[in-house]
Amino acid sequence: MFDTYKKVSGWRLGWMVIPDSFIDTINSLQQNMFINAPTISQTAALRCWDDDTIAELETHVEKYRKSRSIILEELGSIPEIDLKNIAPADGGFYIYVDLGEENVASGFGSVAMCKAFLEEEKVAFTPGTDFEDPNGNLGDRRFRISYAGGVDTAKEALERFHRFWPGWMNRVKEGQKQT
Repeated sequence: MFDTYKKVSGWRLGWMVIPDSFIDTINSLQQNMFINAPTISQTAALRCWDDDTIAELETHVEKYRKSRSIILEELGSIPEIDLKNIAPADGGFYIYVDLGEENVASGFGSVAMCKAFLEEEKVAFTPGTDFEDPNGNLGDRRFRISYAGGVDTAKEALERFHRFWPGWMNRVKEGQKQT
């Protein structure tokens, strides 16, 4: 339960719900993998259950919801990106996009697109090679957009993507002619 929602990801605090028959095995593993969570982390984690903390965290959830909606709406207005190729996150911070075969060319896939977008518009999207099966061929067709940065960041990033996209598509079309 102590996770990114509670703003304590990586603290390694939490619990498991397991069958009684697994208790001894899990305890043996846990005892050998972790000594204990630091006292300050345990004390801070207890505050996660306070009503005022939960109210504050719910405001963050609403910001994520708004950012997600902005990104999905803006991506949906790009005619070359098929809506069925956009995977809206449900519980995470990322929207996954598949460019489709028609929007890539040799040397002009998601890796090159994300690199160019970062260099030209100063916005970082993550190419699919970072999260797709390296043995498959989808990594250079897909990319990921985080919406954890907030509403204004999402708006600005997608405005920049709209500015970037037509020129990028021209490069892809030229690359397609070369093959």
